[in-house]
Amino acid sequence: MKRVLLKGEPFAEPLPEGFLYHGASVFTTLRVEGGRPCAWEEHLFRLRRHAEALGLPYPGDEALGRDLEALLAAFPGVPCLRLRLTVGEGVWLTEARPYTPLPLAFYREGVRVALTPYRVHPDLARYKTGNYLPYRLALRAAQAEGAFEGLLLDAQGHVVDGSRTSPLLYRDGVLHLLEGGLEGITREQVARAARELGLRVERSFLRPEALSGALLLAGSGVGLLPVGPPPAELLPLLERFLPACYTE
Repeated sequence: MKRVLLKGEPFAEPLPEGFLYHGASVFTTLRVEGGRPCAWEEHLFRLRRHAEALGLPYPGDEALGRDLEALLAAFPGVPCLRLRLTVGEGVWLTEARPYTPLPLAFYREGVRVALTPYRVHPDLARYKTGNYLPYRLALRAAQAEGAFEGLLLDAQGHVVDGSRTSPLLYRDGVLHLLEGGLEGITREQVARAARELGLRVERSFLRPEALSGALLLAGSGVGLLPVGPPPAELLPLLERFLPACYTE
């Protein structure tokens, strides 16, 4: 019989070993604004596909919906939440905490990114798994340089992902979706909005030396962030993805 201590105290219900120690899980994070989860169906659809692809039992949309209702009831009057859904081997976790928006200056003036030496998993890069160490290391490396985000490469040296966002590149009227990383839900929403605004959208594999133009970062936690001051033609696109719960 196994005994588990959490911070020195007995942990009454040990999680499955693969979930606890080996990153055998998939997860998704999203914002809740005014009691409504953003892109809820898209997040559940991706979570289910990723769980099934890795042989993890999906608890069902209804079970996660009940969890959502319980968490919303636990935060009465809180306008915006950050929600995380995690599915593992016979277990799932649903977590919520108040969402604090980034400073408005980040969206107007842009943020900094750093190219890191870390690489995504050659087989699992498209899946949002609990095997997350390269992303955490990339973020730590970027923050050590004073940057907001760290960029990761694939085995061929293409820039394919950010530690917590999906990178895009705008150049000469074309929005390039950098392929090879996680299937980003916000990134796909940005692509649809860009087409509506008359921009051409392409899926591209780009190396660091080819990233000349305006880099953008898409993610459920940030919306759409520019890297450095954005060109004027991108302002309508950026405005569409400014978190609704932003407070200056």
